[in-house]
Amino acid sequence: MTARIFAQKSKEARIIAVGLAVMAASWFADTLLDAGVRNKAFLHELLHPSGNDFAMRCLYFGAQFLFLLYLAKIMKSFQLQGELLEEALLSAKNEKARSDAILQAVGDAISIQDPDYRILYQNEAHKELLGSHEGDICYEAYQQRTTPCPSCHIASCMKDGLTHKCELSRKTLHGQGYLEMICTPLRDGHGKVVAGIEAVRDVTERVRAEREIKRMNEELEQHARELASANRDLEAFNYSLSHDLRTYITRISTAQQILAESCPDAESRFLVQSVAESCRGMDELIEAMLTLSQVSHKELELGEVDLSAIALETALHLQQHAPERQARIDIEPGITVRGDRQLLKICLENLLGNAWKYTGGVREPAIVFGVREEEGKRLYYVRDNGAGFSMEEAGQLFKPFKRLQNSRGIQGSGVGLATVQRVIQRHGGEVKGEGKPGEGAVFSFSLPE
Repeated sequence: MTARIFAQKSKEARIIAVGLAVMAASWFADTLLDAGVRNKAFLHELLHPSGNDFAMRCLYFGAQFLFLLYLAKIMKSFQLQGELLEEALLSAKNEKARSDAILQAVGDAISIQDPDYRILYQNEAHKELLGSHEGDICYEAYQQRTTPCPSCHIASCMKDGLTHKCELSRKTLHGQGYLEMICTPLRDGHGKVVAGIEAVRDVTERVRAEREIKRMNEELEQHARELASANRDLEAFNYSLSHDLRTYITRISTAQQILAESCPDAESRFLVQSVAESCRGMDELIEAMLTLSQVSHKELELGEVDLSAIALETALHLQQHAPERQARIDIEPGITVRGDRQLLKICLENLLGNAWKYTGGVREPAIVFGVREEEGKRLYYVRDNGAGFSMEEAGQLFKPFKRLQNSRGIQGSGVGLATVQRVIQRHGGEVKGEGKPGEGAVFSFSLPE
C-alpha cells in the first residue's frame, strides 16, 4: 500500500514537472517571437517586457497552469478508477474461484445454461456424468435434436421463474440410468432471469432399489393374503374337527354312563371309569387346541389390564374347584400392564393352573404372583414350591405336546405353556422358565412398556 502511494505521488510530480517545463518553454517561445517581430534583443524582451506583453504572458501562463492542475486531477481520477477496477476484477476473480470450488465440492452434477440453451458452465461431476459440453447447445449435445425438447425443464424454469424438479431415464457416460434434475432460475441484480442452474443426481440405484422393494412388497402382500386364507381355512377346519370329535366323545361318554349304571363288578366299573377319564382328557385337549388357535389368530385389543385382579380371580376359581386343598396363594396387588385382556387372562390361567397342579403333592403348597426388576426390565412371574423340573429339559418347556419327566400322573393337555409363549410373543415380550427337581419352578415373562 505504501509503495502504491509513493508511485502515485511520483507520477503526479512528473506530470507537474513536465507541465512547468512546457510552460517555461512557451514563455521563452513567446519572448523569442516578440523579439523577432519588434527587432529587439531576446534578453531585453525576456527581462524587460512591455506591460501588455507581461500581462498577456502571465494570463497565458496562468491558463496553462490551471489546465495543468485540471489535467493532474483527471489523471488522478483515472488512476483511482483503474485501481478500483483492478480491485473489482480481482474480487470477481476470487469470488468466481470460490463459487467454482463450492460447485466442484457439491456431490451433484451442476451446469448453467443461458436463455438460448447454451451451456455456460459444468462442474467436474457434470462432465463425468454427461460429458464435457461447455459452449454447446443443450439439446444438440444431450439429445441430438435440432430444436429444444418439448418438456424442457430449463425452459420452464426460465419462463416462470420457479424451481422445477423431474426424474427421467437418460443415457449417461456410464450407460442408461435414472437422473433426478432440479432446475432453478439465475437472476441478475434487477431480478431478471438470465440463466438456468441445473443440478443432476444419478438415482439409478435408488430407483432400482425402490422397484425391488415394491416387487418384494407385492409378493409379501400376496403371501400374506395366501397365509390369511390358509389360516381361515385351518381355523374353520379346527372348529369343524373339534365339533365332530366332540360329537363322538359325547356318544362315548353317554354310552359310558349307561354302562356305569349296569356294571356288575369292580373290574368293569374300573374300565368304564377309564373311558370316562379318557373322554374328559380328550375334551380338555380339544379345548386347549382351540385356545392355542385362537391365541395365534385373534386380533389384539390393547388396553390397560389389571393382572393382579385376573390372578386373584383365577386363584379363587382354582380353590373353589378343590376346596379340600390348603394352598397359600400370594398375589402382589396393583400390577397393571398394557395388553389384550382376554389373551393375558389365558396366559395367567395356564401359569397359575400349572403351579396349582404341580404343587398337588406338596405338604404346604405355596404359589406367588408378583413383579420384579431384572436388567432394567419388569418381569412378571409365577413361582411355586412344587415338583419343579430339570433345566436340562428347559428347551422342551414351550413345545406343544412335550411332557416333562416329572409330569407323569399330572393331568394336562401339553399345550398350556406353548399357549403362554404364543400370548407373550403376540405382545412383543419374552417368557422363560427356571426350576429344580423337587424345589419348585418360576415362570417369568416381560411385556413392552
